[in-house]
Amino acid sequence: MPPKAPPPAKATTQQSKKRKDPPSSATNASNGPSKKPRPNGLSNQTSKIRDARTLATQTTSKAFKHGELDVDKFVKSREYEIRALEQGLVRSKKALTKRAFQQVPKELRRRTASHNVKKVPKRLQERAKREMKDDKTPTGAARRKKPTRHTRLRLETAKKLRALGAKRKAAAEKAKDESVTVKPIVDQAQLSTTPAPPPKPGQLKTRKPKPKKAALADPPVPKVKFRKRQKDKSWLPTHLFHAKRARMTPPKEPLWRFSLPLTPTVKSYRPTHRAASERGAVCWDVSYVATIALHGREASIVGMLRALGVDSAALGAKGKKWREGKRAMDSLLHEREAPLAPIAPVVILWCPSDGKGAEDSRKRQCFLRVHPSAFFQLWEEVLRLGKVAKPAVMVADLRYEIGGIDVIGPASTEALLSALWPSNLTNDTNHASVDPIATTFTGLAGLTNPAILPTGTILPLTIQDPRLHHPPRPVKFINTTETQQKLLELIATWPSDSHDPSPGIFDRKTRLSASSSLPSQKAINRRKTLATPGQYPEPVSKDPKIPVLLFSSPSNPKGRSQQAAWHLILPWKCVQPVWYSFMYTPLSTGQQPRFGGQDEQKQLTLERGQPWFPGDFPGTKAGWEWEVKEAGRRFEDWKKRPKSKRTSWEAVDLGDGKKGEVGVGWACDWTRLVEGPKTVAEGVGGEAMDVDPPAAPEATTEKASTTANGQPPAKDTAPPAATAAPITKPLLSVPPPFPPEPPPHLQHIPSAQAHALLFASALPPEVPTNGLITIRVSLLTRGLPTACARIYRLPASPTQRAAWLVLHPRHRPPKSATRALPDRASLAALPSHEQRRILAASLLEPPRAGEEKYPACPGEEDMIGFVTSGNYDLGGGKGVGVGSLLLSRVMERGEKMAEGGEGRYCVVRNSGESVGRLGSWEVI
Repeated sequence: MPPKAPPPAKATTQQSKKRKDPPSSATNASNGPSKKPRPNGLSNQTSKIRDARTLATQTTSKAFKHGELDVDKFVKSREYEIRALEQGLVRSKKALTKRAFQQVPKELRRRTASHNVKKVPKRLQERAKREMKDDKTPTGAARRKKPTRHTRLRLETAKKLRALGAKRKAAAEKAKDESVTVKPIVDQAQLSTTPAPPPKPGQLKTRKPKPKKAALADPPVPKVKFRKRQKDKSWLPTHLFHAKRARMTPPKEPLWRFSLPLTPTVKSYRPTHRAASERGAVCWDVSYVATIALHGREASIVGMLRALGVDSAALGAKGKKWREGKRAMDSLLHEREAPLAPIAPVVILWCPSDGKGAEDSRKRQCFLRVHPSAFFQLWEEVLRLGKVAKPAVMVADLRYEIGGIDVIGPASTEALLSALWPSNLTNDTNHASVDPIATTFTGLAGLTNPAILPTGTILPLTIQDPRLHHPPRPVKFINTTETQQKLLELIATWPSDSHDPSPGIFDRKTRLSASSSLPSQKAINRRKTLATPGQYPEPVSKDPKIPVLLFSSPSNPKGRSQQAAWHLILPWKCVQPVWYSFMYTPLSTGQQPRFGGQDEQKQLTLERGQPWFPGDFPGTKAGWEWEVKEAGRRFEDWKKRPKSKRTSWEAVDLGDGKKGEVGVGWACDWTRLVEGPKTVAEGVGGEAMDVDPPAAPEATTEKASTTANGQPPAKDTAPPAATAAPITKPLLSVPPPFPPEPPPHLQHIPSAQAHALLFASALPPEVPTNGLITIRVSLLTRGLPTACARIYRLPASPTQRAAWLVLHPRHRPPKSATRALPDRASLAALPSHEQRRILAASLLEPPRAGEEKYPACPGEEDMIGFVTSGNYDLGGGKGVGVGSLLLSRVMERGEKMAEGGEGRYCVVRNSGESVGRLGSWEVI
């Protein structure tokens, strides 16, 4: 028996209750949903806007009868239209406006802002309350849970403690009022002339603590409530700011012994590119960069720098301004003893000289700014050289004493001018005089790119406490022809070179006095309260004078219109107040400076075509350690995936019957590139291989042991190596996924030396056997290079080489000749002459990836390097990458390495993929 159908009236009632229809207008009211089909292309929002903008009208034909006007009907029709107009105004106001939580920018939106007023900015909270009250939005206050037994006990204990504390405080106030102490009034003039009382017998006079020489610095002691969190790492001065707004390094996995921000929590890839290149600014807290101070005679320091690999031309007449403390310079330092292993790129800053004594015998000071991953290697080398120098050079570790902030973008100079207020008075207390370097700094208003300034220019400044001028105000600047002319004259003359800068931040007493004299935030707030409304507090003599050193990028990319960065170094404890002034500076674009993490630093470094240390320097110790760490991370991510979702390395089709990834698929396998396939058979943790039938039992046994040790099974990792020798090396107890030690003599070659070697007929004997040159790869066709991508040179075969060169954009026909080809069914329906035209046009277009005529990837014998970092360049509109090439592989054919020559073309294939992409490379 079929089930009974429900009554139609009941069904209609339930349907009307469940269905949520938009409210209908008064003129078209109905009990149910409209039966008329909605026109195509009209969404709910479009219909809502159209209804809100439509006004009901009434014709005047009924008011006229036989040529006479009926006043009553005419007035009623006008009354109807006026009411429709009023209702339309109200309806459009409610329909087209946005709620309070919908009007905040993306970075301030919160998921619960629609029903929680506290998640909306304060300026919109009153409006949000009113809107929630009008439409009866449930806020969840009535559904608040009752406190549990444990929570109720804690609340009662806290209430008792508050009552006890209030009772003790009242008793202390009462005792204080009862015991009144009368002190005599002392004349201040008489007090100043009275000599200080002599020390009591037996009292020891303490001396000021001296800086520790040749000893590692200890991190600052954190507050008690944060002490447990900094057991194995240190926080930046701006850690609390970043921890609320960025993804930080895991608590148990610090980066270079610091807790660093990786990337903002909001989407920031495109906004970072726009802020750094088009409008705005991006800031980084780089206080993790280590600073090493060298104290001694100038000749001894120059000898140390020469032994560390600084260019001899810079130590001569060419680097006069640098040694005078008016320019900054960066250089790739290396170890003193053979094989002269490179350490890291280092920024070198000289303290200005007082001019007393001979040039070689006077005391000087020098700062070395180095990345924390290479700090200990450079520290040991500098200590060794400082002891053997005659006379000796004192070495000091200034970590946790000097911090830094980097700013880049068209509005970077504007942000600096708004956040930094130079002290107008010099050290001369008798008469006031304006600091000429501060005048030069304030005259940079309107500068959009520091790259047009002298390279590495230095501006030592003394600034006021930025909290006295918080929140910052926009810089007043009118962009006219006269102001631009003044700016160009200032850049051309650059008057700061004609003045001797003050030591400033190089003086330890000045740094410590600035850090110790910072007033509390309560004292700052009191002064702001007493100040005139709308005005900043007046400066007083007790205000701290913070020494800072501002300098532009020491090395700008040649031949590129790229943005240069400003680098600001200042005392460690002064970083936080300056940072907050940067973050809340109102720019002329209507925005505020953005902050970045390590990911944004890699992104912008790649877009500028520069290598990022240590990731793009595998020829250094720090770079190899980074590659080992990243390889382990990629391997763990690969291992977590199920077999059906992860790449099967042995199944990668390389074309021409070749299968299997070359080397370790999740890393830049330099060992495979240098030593050949046999190294993989012996080394990378005992991977199983496909061998001859008699050796099958040994391979099976090794496969089982490999799986037990935690390595991936041979099915997904090991490429086929049927011609390789059987494995004879004993297996490790815990085989690593990547060799921890680099191949012998794998060293980075500086760019200046690499340019010269590429045009040499043969490599000189002093060049390392496995020297690496850093390059920038630009893809000429579609594609996106990623980390661990393989770089091949063009094949030696003329046929295969020509097949790859055909893919160059210069051989591509115009777009008008090669329109999009129709599919086979559509092509058959066209006339014969149209079919012939389309087929002829298809012959002119080069083959696409995946087609049968697309050239196969070159073999392993043509592999010359790896891509260490790659992504899409938003400025250039193509895929770019930074990698390293093995110089011996590049030069073994003797090809022409001129710009645009065939020797500069390459094929890039991502790890685990079959398709190669044509590209070109240049040394950076």
